[in-house]
Amino acid sequence: MQVKKIVLLFLVLPFVFPACSPKGTTEKKDRPVVVILGLDGASWELIDPLIAKGRLPLFKELKEKSAWGYLRTITPAKSPVIWTSIATGKTVAQHGIDDFRSKKADAKGNFPILQARDIRQASLWDMLDVNGLRSMLVNWYLSYPPQPLNGVNVSDYFAKSAISSHRKKGNIQSQTVYPPERFADLAKLVVPDYQQALKSLHLPDFPELYKKMDTRKEYLDLLILKQFPNWVLQEKLVTDVAADLFLKEDFDFFAVYLKMPDVVQHFAYMAMVGAAYKKSMDRAIVDGDLPEAVKAEAYARVADIVCPVYQNLEKTIRRFLEAEKDREVYFIIISDHSFTFYVRDNKIHYGHIEPKIAPNGIIIMRGPGVKAGKIKLASVYDIAPTVLYLLDLPLGRHMKGRPLRRLFTFRHGNRYTVYKKKKPQPFKQNRELDEEILEELKALGYID
Repeated sequence: MQVKKIVLLFLVLPFVFPACSPKGTTEKKDRPVVVILGLDGASWELIDPLIAKGRLPLFKELKEKSAWGYLRTITPAKSPVIWTSIATGKTVAQHGIDDFRSKKADAKGNFPILQARDIRQASLWDMLDVNGLRSMLVNWYLSYPPQPLNGVNVSDYFAKSAISSHRKKGNIQSQTVYPPERFADLAKLVVPDYQQALKSLHLPDFPELYKKMDTRKEYLDLLILKQFPNWVLQEKLVTDVAADLFLKEDFDFFAVYLKMPDVVQHFAYMAMVGAAYKKSMDRAIVDGDLPEAVKAEAYARVADIVCPVYQNLEKTIRRFLEAEKDREVYFIIISDHSFTFYVRDNKIHYGHIEPKIAPNGIIIMRGPGVKAGKIKLASVYDIAPTVLYLLDLPLGRHMKGRPLRRLFTFRHGNRYTVYKKKKPQPFKQNRELDEEILEELKALGYID
């Protein structure tokens, strides 16, 4: 009788104390996890020269041991369009996000910023919800207002809101996180001091460097450099929140978006390259373009300027790679576009929206069964179906992209379903945060 009681006790215990099971139990080890690290504007044209100089050892290792390549993007290369296509696997015509702002004026004659509620199609986390899986989103483009999901959604308005709340000493803006009660704890990670954040991210003080250059302009004359301290504080907070959730939470899907590569490239050539070199670039134009050797030298010059940004990205990426050694984890590192040199009005410019053909982004993928080597013909539309494929879930029936099956040593069967977007939840518009977003878009030159 005593033996029967002991046996019964062991049978019942797992059901009585399920919450006591730590992250990484045997059951969870057997379940794959997908992690997307989104690096806005990251470019092989800058990474490769820095690898050649020995300054990016992790990216060198990733190229040698992972699948990697260019990620075909959308023309014109507008971030809200591309990141929404990445998250949905759908085209602009399907998901409805075609710019930074709506083309329809509101009752006051303003053109509102497009937000998560404007996306017409299901995103990856909606699809995972249907299948009972848990998602973690940190700063994903167009994730505000954060909609309910099985997991945590730290929206792309959170960092601005948390920093603002800290400055105002307690003006909590919990509507930037789902579930909202998570806001207060995550906001405690704010580092309010610009110099401290710079030091932590190992970034130079670009506005100060610009002031020391032989120019006749103060850095405050350039909106993008005026905004730079705010972006540094936000990037520091996003990085820390992502690391905190990654280490402490259980999840099946994790995605974080980092903005700094895009921000710095927007002013690297414009503000940090001397006038004499720019004139030599203009003189080198042949038949409306730059010779490849001249272009390669120019990329190397920009790469030297943005090198600290990529070195900091390496530290961030390494934190994630080293944190999950006991699970079957697939890491997908992507960018929405890169930057390129192009000719306009017989002068050289550096950007990503104006060129007739948008410069492609990057993709790196590693994990169990991923074949190392160069990836051919990968598209932004392929990311969502590939995530579903890795998690062995039904694919979206009307997705434009396809899983990158050729990269894997394993095969799953083809199953399809129609995923529907959840009905948007009501929320109170935050005009103050909207204005901050508009100021940032103006500083980057996306809107007038």
